[in-house]
Amino acid sequence: MGEAFFFPGLKILFLGIGFLAGCASSGLTKDRLIILEDAIQSYASSIRWQHYEILDTLVRPRNGPSKLVSRDFLNNARITRYEVLRRQLSEDGLTAKVTIKFNYYYPDDNVVRTLNDQQNWWYEEQSQHWFLEKLPNFTQIPPSL
Repeated sequence: MGEAFFFPGLKILFLGIGFLAGCASSGLTKDRLIILEDAIQSYASSIRWQHYEILDTLVRPRNGPSKLVSRDFLNNARITRYEVLRRQLSEDGLTAKVTIKFNYYYPDDNVVRTLNDQQNWWYEEQSQHWFLEKLPNFTQIPPSL
């Protein structure tokens, strides 16, 4: 009896509005995911091949001034392989947690080590870029023998 007062066309209108709102939101999220994936791949490749100038554009603390990546940072460790293990975007699409597995060694000991780096990325809406909060610390990892 309560349905007699409900207009079927109105139900379709509400479903259509909800669908469009969902598409707009998912389109925004999809765009941010694509930009995030590009940033992650640029970062991983840059750290692997020691392209400091690219790292300088990708690494920026969320709160605080950005600074150039220390050229000594990668001069010690040599990255032999990297693998992106996990990407998790926040519900608001403004932060992401990324896990990258690095294999690396030091030229003076030639022992291959592994680092699973838990990274925090953040999205700056003004520039529409993703930034990594900080670089991993390869020196604190004991050798995996």
